[in-house]
Amino acid sequence: MISFFVSSAYCQLGGLPGAFTRMGFNARGISMGNAMTSVIAGDVSGLYNPALSSFQNEHLINLSYSFLSFDRSLNFVSYTKNFKLPNQEQGGAGITFAWVNAGVSNIDGRDIDGFKIGEFSTSENQFLFAPSIRVSEQVSLGVGFKFYYSKLFEGVTSTSLGFDAGAVYKVNDRINAGLTIKDLNSKYEWNTTDLYGQFGNQTKDKFPVLYTFGVSYILPNNFGLVSLDFETSNKKSNIIKVGSEIYMIKNIFIRAGIDRFDLSADDKIGGSRAMFGLGYQKELKNYIIGIDYSFVIEPYSHRPFQTLTAVFKIK
Repeated sequence: MISFFVSSAYCQLGGLPGAFTRMGFNARGISMGNAMTSVIAGDVSGLYNPALSSFQNEHLINLSYSFLSFDRSLNFVSYTKNFKLPNQEQGGAGITFAWVNAGVSNIDGRDIDGFKIGEFSTSENQFLFAPSIRVSEQVSLGVGFKFYYSKLFEGVTSTSLGFDAGAVYKVNDRINAGLTIKDLNSKYEWNTTDLYGQFGNQTKDKFPVLYTFGVSYILPNNFGLVSLDFETSNKKSNIIKVGSEIYMIKNIFIRAGIDRFDLSADDKIGGSRAMFGLGYQKELKNYIIGIDYSFVIEPYSHRPFQTLTAVFKIK
């Protein structure tokens, strides 16, 4: 299977199945370099770490749309909320539901003689159910159940069930640590015998299993936060991610980060991506509405990767 989302030149994971799930999940996370494994301050999502949802106080709904080059699309819908357990002042459990959709359109189809036969498209989808529980005031544990559905061509589809596991530890009021294991059992299985007859075959493409450790630090005087993730995999990649969020003006957030600094790649700098972003939220009685924006400089593309996320919170 060819990955249409991340060139293999970006990093060792770029050409492997599930590339669309490694681009980020909302404008806030993307603009912070996707270094979100341990970030419990502000809006959180179980897509980055299934243990995070127990720290989301309001009902959080995110709707995201991305602008990408090369006829690619990437969109997100998610809901996250914690729930109080008996005898606990703070939320003791949490849940995230999410849908990630990606695809490539306007693919020029040609027959064996080179004549145009139409335009085609691909689509990939991830549906996530991620519950978490706060086993103490300092420790939260979570698991993510991920269902994948991918359509490569008419009659050529694949489904799969994968799993994530995560943990968050509050070291103190400022420092947090997080740990995740992602895409256990995730894979695509393709069968092209109906399409090509005796020339068809069956193939299995396993997702890389990702192991991430992250730390975050809340700056003094509520000035913002900084975060750092180290991600390795069973494909021998070693990636550094860094992010920051600054609260310079009330209700306005300024963000920046770097993703995919691959320590195991020959060209460590060339595959990395710089991210920037802004966020704004306004409180209206029992509701909070906002908008997040991220801007990513993609290598080997003349257009940036931009994402808009609508934020709705119900107290």
